[in-house]
Amino acid sequence: MSFVVLAIAAAHALPPILGATAAKSKRGLWIGVAIAVLVALATGNPAFIVMDLIGIAFGVWVGLSILEKQPGR
Repeated sequence: MSFVVLAIAAAHALPPILGATAAKSKRGLWIGVAIAVLVALATGNPAFIVMDLIGIAFGVWVGLSILEKQPGR
């Protein structure tokens, strides 16, 4: 697996993370997930779609961990 494939998968993790940090809510996180999935399905190579979805799942995990660490939650 090449570095480019891993970099693209990591880029798919950004919308959920940015949604969680910008909106500071799970709703923002899930909007970021929806955007990431749509982009991955629309532009991704079918051979690497699993890697893209793994990247999105990693972004969800990071986003949820960010939201759990916020004070008052």
